Amino acid sequence: MATLEIHTLAGAPWYVKAHLVAAALSLVIGAAILLRKKGDVVHKSMGRSWVVLMLFTAVISFLIQARGRMSLIHVLSVVVLITVPLGVVHIRSGHVKRHVVTMVSAFAGLAIAGAFTLLPYRMLGQLVFGAR
Repeated sequence: MATLEIHTLAGAPWYVKAHLVAAALSLVIGAAILLRKKGDVVHKSMGRSWVVLMLFTAVISFLIQARGRMSLIHVLSVVVLITVPLGVVHIRSGHVKRHVVTMVSAFAGLAIAGAFTLLPYRMLGQLVFGAR
């Protein structure tokens, strides 16, 4: 039985750590945005931070490759690179409902991708739940 310790994450490349931190912050900030009042200065400020974090998370994900190649999960990164800026365009154009649908969908995709990282054969899953 293989074991995985916190040292595995500590020894991970910088881009894996950066991706993990940005994704985690995106989850926290995104959840806060969804739970609080919409349209005020705080919402807009948090939203800008969330957009930057989401785009950073997506871009840096292309450096993370299993067995030296990209996987199907990278399709989500491409989707984020399209939908998040589109959500910004929607709100700037006054299309609030489109903005909401686009951003909530992007957040849901982030949450789903995050859930998949917790599978037992993935590094984060082994770290959280113990190596199998």
